[in-house]
Amino acid sequence: MQTTRRNPNRLSIPDQVAQACHPLLRLVTGSRWSRKYDLTISRQHRFIWFRVPKNGTRTLLQSMESNGIALDVEEANMIRYPLRTYRNYYKFAVVRNPWDRLVSCWHNKILRKNAFRLPEDLHRRLQDFPAFVDHVAQKNIERCDTHIASQTSLIDLDEIDHLIRMESYEEGIAHVFRTIGIDTFEIDSTNRTPNRKPYAEYYTDQTRDTVGRIYEKDIRNFDYRF
Repeated sequence: MQTTRRNPNRLSIPDQVAQACHPLLRLVTGSRWSRKYDLTISRQHRFIWFRVPKNGTRTLLQSMESNGIALDVEEANMIRYPLRTYRNYYKFAVVRNPWDRLVSCWHNKILRKNAFRLPEDLHRRLQDFPAFVDHVAQKNIERCDTHIASQTSLIDLDEIDHLIRMESYEEGIAHVFRTIGIDTFEIDSTNRTPNRKPYAEYYTDQTRDTVGRIYEKDIRNFDYRF
């Protein structure tokens, strides 16, 4: 698969056709396709990265670019991949404490700007963090905007080779790239929220428990605690 030179989010025309025709291709070739994910793929280095928003994605994308790492699929969103074709690719993702990730999302997508393009009255109301938690609780957490979707739904856990934990981000990135034969490179940190308090300070007992229920699968699959 390949994204276009002009748009790192858009697949080439043949790949767009293949995405649309995947049920027929599966029938003809017998090769299974994955469900949809945000993917970055390198044919040269034979890796697939399942991008999970708010988990250092912009930092890693820019670091790859500045260090000349060749990417065939750069920032494609919600695409499938043929499992047989990419069977031997090294697959990784970054996971994060769900309570911390939601605070980061709130700061970046609500306080900093109206990134979800919400009605103005709703946007003003959600600048109160408990109201934002209640808003997220009403979503189908498996099929909503990827910035608040469960991390479990954004990673092919049946195929994954390595999960980097955000709490040891640079060490995890270095491990992955050593494993696939790329020299360690400097991480250019971006998109950090200045003057952000530790995530636990944003929560009451009630909002802590609500987020625990919302992201129960993530907490169980990735062994996180408040």
